[in-house]
Amino acid sequence: MNASHSKAEILTLPNILTSLRLVIAPLLLYLAAVGEHTFFVTLLAFSLVLGFTDGLIARRLHQVSELGGKLDSWGDLITIITVAIGAWWLWPEMIRQEAPLVIAVLLGYIVPVILGFLKYGRLTTYHTWTTKLSLVLIGIGILLAFVGGPLWLFELSVPVLVFAGIEEIAITTILPRWKSNVPTLWHAITIERQRAREEVMESEEKLRTILTNIEDGYFEVDLAGNFTFFNPILSKYLGYSEKELLGMNNRQIMTDETAREAYRVFNEVYRTGKPAQAFDWDVIAKDGERRFFETSVSLLRDSAGEPIGFRGIARDTTERKQSEEQLYHASRMVALGTLVSGVAHEINNPNNFIMLNTPLLREAWESALPILEEYYQENGDFVLAGMNYTEMREKVPLLFSGISDGSQRIKQIVDDLKSFVRKAVPDVTQSVDINDVLKSALALVSNMVYKATKNFSVRYGKNIPPIKGNFQRLEQVVINLIQNACQALPDNERSIRVSTFIDQEEGTVVLRINDQGRGIPAENLPHITDPFFTTKHDSGGVGLGLSISERIVEEHGGRITFASRVGKGTQVEVILPLDNSS
Repeated sequence: MNASHSKAEILTLPNILTSLRLVIAPLLLYLAAVGEHTFFVTLLAFSLVLGFTDGLIARRLHQVSELGGKLDSWGDLITIITVAIGAWWLWPEMIRQEAPLVIAVLLGYIVPVILGFLKYGRLTTYHTWTTKLSLVLIGIGILLAFVGGPLWLFELSVPVLVFAGIEEIAITTILPRWKSNVPTLWHAITIERQRAREEVMESEEKLRTILTNIEDGYFEVDLAGNFTFFNPILSKYLGYSEKELLGMNNRQIMTDETAREAYRVFNEVYRTGKPAQAFDWDVIAKDGERRFFETSVSLLRDSAGEPIGFRGIARDTTERKQSEEQLYHASRMVALGTLVSGVAHEINNPNNFIMLNTPLLREAWESALPILEEYYQENGDFVLAGMNYTEMREKVPLLFSGISDGSQRIKQIVDDLKSFVRKAVPDVTQSVDINDVLKSALALVSNMVYKATKNFSVRYGKNIPPIKGNFQRLEQVVINLIQNACQALPDNERSIRVSTFIDQEEGTVVLRINDQGRGIPAENLPHITDPFFTTKHDSGGVGLGLSISERIVEEHGGRITFASRVGKGTQVEVILPLDNSS
């Protein structure tokens, strides 16, 4: 069916007439070679009539096709070359006399054809109106000249053909892709404008599709901070409809502190023209929920390069922030537990001494009381420790009761504090994949890692069996260790490498963290897991992270090892036993 249809399209009357012109060309050369002037002129006239009528018939019969355009262009080109060669053989004197005009005709037609081949790899087939007019004039002028008539029509047609050639060159320059049947230069400009509009519309549609489907919020604001454009996800995060958010000032969704920081950032971007990367926004959604965004902002300019506003990407980090807050709170609670445990020990020792010795002192007082009473009966009142005996006799029992009650209250307060911070014994019998623990921890500290180093790598060991443990507590250990590695780097060119693997010989799973940080002095290395030992007092460190991490690993029957060289970096290994029951 398709083959039959294609054959019908090829064997059309216009295509057959054009093909006859290609057949006539070698006959013309033969007639010129044997000196047949009359037959040459007659056959040329027939060929020119075919060239003029094939296009008219194609349009009248609605049989204009790409193949027909190519055949017509080849017919024109071969006819021009054939006529030039035949005329040189038959009328050499006339050709020499009109050589400049003949050369102009050849160049006016052939040069655009060559440029078309160079750019598109095919004939141009524009069939412009001026080209068709020039070919009709040249054909009639040549026929008149060949039969001894005047040359003025041929001479008049040459400038028309040169103009047509220049027009075709301009069309080739304008159109980036091959196009058939372009009547004029104006049509070419119109086609290119339409193509450019379609490309812009396609690009805008692609951009809109991307902005609609990404998980991050995209926004544009004017210089005053009013929203002029945003994608649906930002509207969803903030809880406002698109109609409500459009035109709203960004300060209306920010806390006062964030609004001041945003103004500073926008002002810096406007002043320097440089984008601001990954700063935090604390915003208030329509329902009053506090949300956190990690935002990047750059300057928005018009076509003249003048600033007209700002554009930005806002990544919702609310869940991550909440997780970090929970981890921070948990870490503080563990730190408080360690603190209470130490303080309780220091308080309980002297308090126990008080509680044990107060009854002995009370018994000693009661034993001495008859003697003092007898002395009082014989000698009257006397002074004891700066106080009359009769007054002392009433107050000492009250003092002993106060001491006993106070020590009991101290004991109760300490017990209450210990009960408050004491957690239930953690469940370390869960089946835990150490690679999953590492992935989860990295997701929570990704922003810190991104800011700390440009060279971060992670390698997950293959076929690592699960271990018995507690996922959340092991995750806290990994987070503490990666945070320490990030804080140890002097600049973001230094690297952090994390890996997991099995030590078959020892029967353990190992999590290893290598950093190219400042390193730990040898004298400090034995103490880094001691509670409250820290070298980061100036940055707020309290020295509990490694202590807590070590305790958690020990709860899992494992250990942490450290190796470090000052100026070279540190290697930390968390070594956990394999679950032999599995």
